[in-house]
Amino acid sequence: MSLAAKQAHKRIAILIGVFLAVHFSAHLAAIAGIDAQDQVLRWGRAVYRIPAVEIALVVALAAQVAVGFKLLGQIRRRKRKDFWHRAQFLSACYLAFFIVMHTSAALSTRLGIVTGTALDTNFYWAAGTLVLDPLRFGFAPYYMFAVIALVTHLISALHFRGARRWHGYALAIGPIAGALIVAAYGGAFYAIEQPDPHREYFALFPGVEP
Repeated sequence: MSLAAKQAHKRIAILIGVFLAVHFSAHLAAIAGIDAQDQVLRWGRAVYRIPAVEIALVVALAAQVAVGFKLLGQIRRRKRKDFWHRAQFLSACYLAFFIVMHTSAALSTRLGIVTGTALDTNFYWAAGTLVLDPLRFGFAPYYMFAVIALVTHLISALHFRGARRWHGYALAIGPIAGALIVAAYGGAFYAIEQPDPHREYFALFPGVEP
């Protein structure tokens, strides 16, 4: 079961990894501006918004979380744990939480399940959580920890395939990339004016002024 779970985890990660490469390319492009982010996002959506591809992606994310829980149990039962085992364990826990929360939020927003009106989960959907009070106080660390957890998990996986001295230094990529992405969507580099549909959507959140 251990070997089968590890193999499944790796294979599913390939599919998810392609999506994440596009997804984070769009996020990092936001540093250059909203138009740059939108261009990369449209290129990616041309592929992963194909119904069959999107369904496969959602299934892969759910499967990865399920398989991940099996592997977490194995790490927890391990008697001798070093820094990298703990880093892998904690990052996996947060990633599982984030995948469930973020995927369900994106799908419910797009389908209008909560508000009754479908809303595009574009730049402004993410930015609204980082420019509006009091949402930004909770969502800034929420996104920061997600980027840190992802980088930490990937570096941990590389470390267990073959330890290298640079792995420890590479962990700094997480907070640096996270800070840049949060800053971009938080209006640090240019002014962000929410479109009316997004302003009305966020006005439904407690404490957010329309």
